[in-house]
Amino acid sequence: MLSTIYLVIICIGIAYLFVVAYREIRAGSKSIDFIAFLAMALALYTQQYLAGAVIAVMYTGGEALEAYAGRRARASLAALLARIPKTALVKSPDNTLAEVPLAEVLTGATIVVRGNELVPLDGLLSSPRAVLSLANLTGEPLPETLAQGAVIKSGSVNVGEAFELTVSGTLATSTYAKIVDLVKDAQQHQAPFVRLTTRANLPFTLLTLLISSGAYLLTGDILRVLAVLVIATPCPLIIAAPVAFIGGLSRAASRNIIVKTPATLESISGITTIFFDKTGTLTLGEPQLTAITLKTSELTEDAALSLAAALEYHSIHPLARTVISETKARGLSPVPATDASEILGTGIAGTVAGSYLTLEQAPEGDHKEGGISLLLTGDGNPLAVFHFADVLKENAKTFLTELSGAGYKVAVLTGDRKDHADAVFAGLSLDICADCTPEEKYRLVEEAKRRGEKVAMVGDGLNDAPALAKADIGIVFSGTENSASIEAAGVAILGRDVMLIRELFALSKRSVHIAGQSVYAGIGLSTVGMLFAAFGFIVPVEGAVIQEGIDVTVILNALRAAFKPRA
Repeated sequence: MLSTIYLVIICIGIAYLFVVAYREIRAGSKSIDFIAFLAMALALYTQQYLAGAVIAVMYTGGEALEAYAGRRARASLAALLARIPKTALVKSPDNTLAEVPLAEVLTGATIVVRGNELVPLDGLLSSPRAVLSLANLTGEPLPETLAQGAVIKSGSVNVGEAFELTVSGTLATSTYAKIVDLVKDAQQHQAPFVRLTTRANLPFTLLTLLISSGAYLLTGDILRVLAVLVIATPCPLIIAAPVAFIGGLSRAASRNIIVKTPATLESISGITTIFFDKTGTLTLGEPQLTAITLKTSELTEDAALSLAAALEYHSIHPLARTVISETKARGLSPVPATDASEILGTGIAGTVAGSYLTLEQAPEGDHKEGGISLLLTGDGNPLAVFHFADVLKENAKTFLTELSGAGYKVAVLTGDRKDHADAVFAGLSLDICADCTPEEKYRLVEEAKRRGEKVAMVGDGLNDAPALAKADIGIVFSGTENSASIEAAGVAILGRDVMLIRELFALSKRSVHIAGQSVYAGIGLSTVGMLFAAFGFIVPVEGAVIQEGIDVTVILNALRAAFKPRA
C-alpha cells in the first residue's frame, strides 16, 4: 500500500517537473532541475520508491513556495485605462450636449470637460481659460492656468470650472494612450534576470554527474548512483533561496515596503544606476507655503496670512488648501470674507473687516525662482506676497549624498523646468534632466540599460509609469491615486520616507547574502554526502534522510532573513 502511495507521489513530482520545465523553456530560460528528474526516474527504475517520494515532495514543495510568493496581489494594467472616461460630452452645432464613446469622437469635435475630470483627448482650449493639474504628465503639483488656444494633453485633470476643448487626433493617438502603450511595451520586453540558484546549479550539476558516473564506472552499482543523486537533489537551491527571499519580503512588508516577487528583491542588490522622479518622490509633491514677503509695515506675517485665508475659505483653487493648512498649523482662526467672488485662473476677492481684499497671481518681479507667488492687496494697496513651491522631503539631501558616496550613479528625471529643479537641488552634485516627458524618461532608462547598467527607477505618478516598467527595478511611492505606477513597478513604498529606499537596498543585499550562505553551505554538505554515497557508505533511503537534515539546516539559516539584523 505504502509503495503505491510513494509511486503516485513520484509520478506527480515528475509530471510537475515537466510542467515547470516547459514553462521555463517557453519563457526563454532553462530548467534547473535535471538532477531532481534523474533521481526520481532512477528511483522508479530501481524501485526505491521511498527515496524518490521524498525527492518529489521536496521539489514540489519548493516550487509551490516560490509560486505562492509570486502570486502576491497586483492591480491589473486595466487600472490604467479605468481612469479615462469611457465617453466624452460632445457639443453639437445647435449647442446640445451628448455622451459619445471616445473612440467615436472625431477630430475637430468640441467636447466639454467638467470639473475634476481627467481630460480624455488631446486638443485646443476653446474657452477663455482653464485651470489644470498636469501632475499625471509632468509630475508637477502646482496647477497651471491656460488661455484660449493653448494645447491641452489628455491625462491632465481639470481642477477648475468646466471648459470646452476642440479635439485634435483620436483616442489611439492621445497622450494618455501613448503612455499606456509604453508601459505595455516595457513589460513585454523586460530582459530576463539570472538568479542565484541558476548560477549555482550548472557547476553543481556537473559535479554531481562526475561523482555519480565515476561511482558507476568503478563499481557498476546502480544503487550507489541513486544514493549520490538522492543526496545531490538540489533542495538547498529549490527551497533555501526562496525561503531567504520570502523572509526578506516579510521583513520589508513590516517596514511598509511591498516587494512584488522574491526575484525582484534579489535583483535589487545588483542595481548600479538610480533614476529619481522629483515631485512626490524626493519632494513632498504638494505646494508648500515657503515664504511671505510683507509689502507694508502695518502687518505681521500671521496677520497677512489670516487675511489671505479669509478669502481662500471661499476658493476651490489647489493653493487655497495650502493657505488654510498653514493657517491651522499656526493656530490662527480667521473669519471668512463676505461677498467673496472668484474667477478661476485670475484670483479671488472679498470684504474683510470693511476692507476690499484681492488675492491673485503676483507680478513677475515678485516671483521667487522655482515656484508660484500670490499678491494680497487691500483697497488697491499691496499688502503681502505669498510664495509657494514644492520642497525636498526630510533627509532627502542626506540620502542622495549617501547614495553617491556608496558608488551608485544617481540622476533626477523631472518634467519640471530646469531653473526650478536647480533651485530645489541646490548644493547637490546631481545629473538633472529637466522638462522630461514620459517618453523621454523611458528613453533615458532604455539608453542606460543598453550601456549595460542595472537601472532602478523611483517615481510616484502616471508620468513615471513607462520608465518604471522599463527599468530593471521600478520603485514607486504609492497612493490610491497611483494605480498605474504601482502596476508598472516591482516595489511599492507606503508612505513618504525616502530613507525606506535605503532600507530596501540593505534588505536586498542581506537577503542575497543569507540565500548565498544557505545555497553554498547546502551544496558543500551535499558534496560531502555524495562522496560517502559513492564509496558505498550511504544507501538511497539513508541518503534521503541525510538530505532532509541538510535541508533543515540551510532552511533554518535562510529564515534569518525574516528577522531584524543584530545591531
